[in-house]
Amino acid sequence: MKTLSLFNLDAVDQLIQPADFTETTLNSPALSVLSDFKHNQPTLIEGNTSASQALLMMQQEHCQLKLVVDADENMLGLIHIEQLSEQALLRQVMLGNSRDEIKVRDLMRPRERIKALAYQQLQNCTIADVVNTLQSNGEAFCLVVDRDNHQIRGVIHAQELARRLHMPLAIRQQPTFLRIFDSLTA
Repeated sequence: MKTLSLFNLDAVDQLIQPADFTETTLNSPALSVLSDFKHNQPTLIEGNTSASQALLMMQQEHCQLKLVVDADENMLGLIHIEQLSEQALLRQVMLGNSRDEIKVRDLMRPRERIKALAYQQLQNCTIADVVNTLQSNGEAFCLVVDRDNHQIRGVIHAQELARRLHMPLAIRQQPTFLRIFDSLTA
């Protein structure tokens, strides 16, 4: 039996993840950047979770996006960490809600307003096609649905695309009354 040598980590030793082993370019297959729920557990949060607790949880987990579910894990919507901002909470308080009673479900993007791509369509696309679609539609993320089996199959997030491509990726959101109002009151 051998006794192995233990050593201290060097300051230059970096934490890696599976995605760090694949070279990702705009010409890579679109499915290579899909967070596929067939292989990866989706990040979930219950809609009844308090907004302040959700923000703390997402910050601690270094998580930008979670699927919002009910107690039976039926999908209700999506929450992005920006939707839990101080500004979003103040907007809810101005609408008459008590700060302590604001829940994730009050701030999430509801299921009916979430954009999706078809899994079958992505099988023949590149990352450049996905980036173009997200930019053209002003969407920082979208779900991927297997339309044949009616399954929410995964999510594609522009921030993850940018990280994998090692380049900035600007998504300009379409102006809405609420965004214009927020910019005037900020």
